[in-house]
Amino acid sequence: MTARIGHGQVVLDVPAGTPLGGYAARAGTSTGTLDPLEVHAVTISAGGRRFVWVVADLPAVNTDLAGPLASRLAGALRTRPELVWLSATHTHSGPELGCRPGGGRTPPAWRSRVARAGQDAAAQAMVAEAPARLTVHTGLLRGVGGQRSGARPRTDVPVTVLAVRDRRLVRGIVVVLPVHPTVLGADNLLVSADLAGAVRRAVAARLGGWAMVATGAAGDVSTRPHRREQRPGELDRLGALAAEQLLALVNAPGRPIDLGHLPIAGARTWSLGLPGRTDEPIPKTAALRSRLDAAQRTGDAVAVRTAETALQGAELAASARIRDPRLVVSAIRLGELALIGLGGEPYLAIEAALASEVDNPVTLVGYTGGYLGYLPSATAYSTNVYEVNISPVAAGSAELAVWEAVRLWHNC
Repeated sequence: MTARIGHGQVVLDVPAGTPLGGYAARAGTSTGTLDPLEVHAVTISAGGRRFVWVVADLPAVNTDLAGPLASRLAGALRTRPELVWLSATHTHSGPELGCRPGGGRTPPAWRSRVARAGQDAAAQAMVAEAPARLTVHTGLLRGVGGQRSGARPRTDVPVTVLAVRDRRLVRGIVVVLPVHPTVLGADNLLVSADLAGAVRRAVAARLGGWAMVATGAAGDVSTRPHRREQRPGELDRLGALAAEQLLALVNAPGRPIDLGHLPIAGARTWSLGLPGRTDEPIPKTAALRSRLDAAQRTGDAVAVRTAETALQGAELAASARIRDPRLVVSAIRLGELALIGLGGEPYLAIEAALASEVDNPVTLVGYTGGYLGYLPSATAYSTNVYEVNISPVAAGSAELAVWEAVRLWHNC
């Protein structure tokens, strides 16, 4: 069956003087805009069902924003709430909306502003729906992102691309990019969609169509191993490098998604309870300070940044010791493709864990429906790194999230 697929986008203005989220070490508010933040939406309709996916250039989205928007769009676009997703790209140069362990309350002004933008983008997408075929393409992205820690950190990452095709022409693509969009550093005070925006622009320009970029299992993945500097020019370089590889994937044979054999379906758990860490000791900082001193003597920028963040995580660990941590878990069935959304920052290994439990192709999207914090794999808890130190959940929590996602998928 040929589906009907549409895309819409709107700009999300951020006034100068807005507090920016993403970096605890940032001093000062926004001084202007480097590149506009955008809210994108893709709607996929087939067999009387419609999946609505909204992706916003924000550090995070909380449940007080994602829940009401899902209900509102379900009514307006004639679908079900569990078939509506709101994801954040996790840019670290967007407005602070409660991106902290356990999440927070979205400021009322931003809650209404983002909701309105999401509604407008989704309405555009529904109006733009036209017959199209959907293919899924997977491969490795090199030279853009790599793991920040681990015994053998990867220097490439798996990437998924959904291509929307009109006959042989590719009208647009959805990229699930498992890389932290942190090219720009804490000293940057200009609003920017960072890596997600750079990839989006580079792909759209080369494709002559539209592009939506969501952030995947990026908990332990960033541009740190590959970036040469943390300036706007590096965004252009990495965006172009990613776009060339992504479009090469799209131009190679992909897997058709048959939306006629199985209906579009979805399921969601808004509040999965996970074990917390309130009884665990706070990490000691003395050894981490020594590690930072040693890294600074080597002059290795990657080692210095890794040591800096590990110390920062230990210093902030107390703030992450929250009671009763809760996670949003979502599942969408698109033909044989399993889309899994987690309201946190899953490690790259979590997607592999999902794939081992589901026979179908699986794509994991982070920062979706809410924000809990980092979701390290169980083996990562032996490392004294930022992501583990600042995580609000105990070892084994991410694996519990995997089991819940698998349960939801089988219920779709």
